[in-house]
Amino acid sequence: MPDKPSKARTLNQYLDPYPYFGRLREVGRVVRIQTTFAGEGWLITRHEDAQRLAGDPRLSVDAHHAGPELQSRLAEFKFRFVDCLPETMLVMDPPEHTRLRRMVAKEFTPRRMSGLAPYIEETVHRLLDPLPADGTTDLVPALAEQLPTMVISRLLGLGEEEAAHLRPLVSVLTELPVDSEVAARVETARDAVWGYLSRVVEEKRRQPDEGLLSALVSAHDDEGRLTDTELTSMAGLLFAGGAETTTQMIGSGLLLLLRHPDQAAKLVDSPELIPSTVDELLRYESPVTLGLIRYAVEDITIDGVTIPRGDLVFVGVASANHDPRCFPEPERLDVARPNNPHLAFGHGPHYCLGAPLARLELQVVFTTLLRRYPHLSLACHPGEVPWRSSALRGPASLPVRLGPRAAATAR
Repeated sequence: MPDKPSKARTLNQYLDPYPYFGRLREVGRVVRIQTTFAGEGWLITRHEDAQRLAGDPRLSVDAHHAGPELQSRLAEFKFRFVDCLPETMLVMDPPEHTRLRRMVAKEFTPRRMSGLAPYIEETVHRLLDPLPADGTTDLVPALAEQLPTMVISRLLGLGEEEAAHLRPLVSVLTELPVDSEVAARVETARDAVWGYLSRVVEEKRRQPDEGLLSALVSAHDDEGRLTDTELTSMAGLLFAGGAETTTQMIGSGLLLLLRHPDQAAKLVDSPELIPSTVDELLRYESPVTLGLIRYAVEDITIDGVTIPRGDLVFVGVASANHDPRCFPEPERLDVARPNNPHLAFGHGPHYCLGAPLARLELQVVFTTLLRRYPHLSLACHPGEVPWRSSALRGPASLPVRLGPRAAATAR
């Protein structure tokens, strides 16, 4: 039976949300839910619908399509990440989105991505080398937070000092402003990030280098160059997207492997499974838990339930990725899972432009860690691992015991 619009279900996405999503999938293909940051909205629960609707033009990423009541609610939480970086692809529909994505995509090339592989591997070793083999090490600050920031900074043409300055500020932007104190912190971080990136863009204009940001400063198409606002927003989007989501995925992926030592053992014996492992970890524990944010441009009816024009809609990534109609035994982690059409990177026109880079980083991290430390283990009970309270899901810390280093990896 489809859910009645009058009933809203409250979601706590920071604990284990998957049993909850499982119940909602059985309630209906679209369900009314209650969020902490925007009141009520609709959740698309099943994979087939989520994949189809992720690129449906009846659902917009532009909040100007929100109805008056929703606009008022969103105004109370105006310091959202997408509002911190105006004029980005995140909040644009075609044709504006098409123009920006085309200009970035022609510079965000496979050659640039593959050229980063040696640097990524060298950086992983450099971060792991000082860590003690005995005792407890927290891999979130030691590895997960540092590596993606360093990689995306190198790609953009930013120095490591600039990266170290930006990373904690950008991390604040993903916090959910559930009270005035958090909202004030996000506002301060927003102003600092915008001012800093504006200065960086101007420096790249005066002194260009081989980085992606300099290439974007000089990029143009038939409609002209990117504006200063578009450039600054794009720099922030690429930095945040390249750093924050991959940080959470490194932590979540490592935790999953440590919770499933039989699957980790398969990778030690069969490293060729690493690519399929990355997709399975992305499916099982995506950083985007609730879903892709959309606004109904017109009334949409699904399974007898009508989503009114102007309402908030979440294309449920995590729920879809655990849908047994698409994934046999979805709660079983299978590093060799075939045919894995997960939605962790989205789908359709807004499919994540940085997906190849994220996959590369994750493959190098898991390969290197398991090769160096085949006896890597969790230093606490899995239930004691704290999770971040933000728009992106991931462990706040990950205490591990590295164990003895494999002799073959000594450098």
